[in-house]
Formats: sequence, C-alpha cells, structure tokens
Amino acid sequence: MKHVACLLATSVFLAVASTAMAAGATTPPQHVDLALGKRATGSPICKPGEEAEKAVNGKLASKTQDKFCTRQVPSWLRIDLGQASRVSGFTIRHAGAGDEPADMNTRAFTVRVSVDGNDWTKVVDVPANTASVTEHPISPVQARYVELDVSKPTQTDDPATRIYEVEVW
Repeated sequence: MKHVACLLATSVFLAVASTAMAAGATTPPQHVDLALGKRATGSPICKPGEEAEKAVNGKLASKTQDKFCTRQVPSWLRIDLGQASRVSGFTIRHAGAGDEPADMNTRAFTVRVSVDGNDWTKVVDVPANTASVTEHPISPVQARYVELDVSKPTQTDDPATRIYEVEVW
C-alpha cells in the first residue's frame, strides 16, 4: 500500500512540474548579496542618518530611514566586499524603491569594480534611467571594491542622489 501511495504522489508531482514547465514557469535566480553589511563610504551626506552604510544594510524603509543621500554632484558610493569575490551583477534600489517620487530616481550612473582599489573597470553605464529598481547582470569578474558613480542624480534639477540599497551578486 505504501508503494502505491508513493507512486501516486510521484506521479502527481511530475504532472504538476511538467504542467508548470510547459506553461513557462521558472524559478527566479536567487542572488547572494555580497555587499550586505559590508563597509561603505561615499560623498558627503545630506543629513545625519543618511550615511553610505544605509545602502548596504538590507533594509528598505521609506523616505529618510534607510538610504544613502548626498547633494554632491557628481557623487559616489564605494563598497568594500572585504575580499576579492566573483561578481556577476548588481541590483540598485533608487528613490522610488523607498516610496519617494519617481522623478527622484537616479538618472545617469556607472558602476565600476576593482580588485585593489586603484585600478578600476567600468562594468555598467546607464545614461537615462527612470526605474525605481535596476538590475545589471555582467560577465563575471573578480572584485573587492564596487563603486557607484552618479553623474545625474534625478530626473529634474534636484541635486540629491538617493540610493536605498546596492546589492552585489
């Protein structure tokens, strides 16, 4: 009897799995955030509580609770992963991800990587972003340092860069 129940359960599982596959269902890739909780530095902050470390704390609270903010243009945010690691992409959560207006989303930015903090390679170049969350897969590289360089902080003339989270994967 146990054998029949086991075969029946296996058949049901296979039928459900094949139906899901036929329907085009896929499991989204799971990324390990190499930047989570790592040391971050950046351009001078807008006000206390909006330090660079907020962009790698894994929290996404609205408005001013968990973001890096600077009024310096151009601005930068550098993350030290602690050791050289295989990096294959980035997720950046801009102002809209923190419930701020979409016109505050970072407009133009690049991402550079370095093994030693001296020699840098540009791996992402975004000249006209409007999205609240951006994903940037790259060909895998070794990197210890990741730097987000912002040349146009918003969709308007507002000079403040607002980054809620940078994930490195």
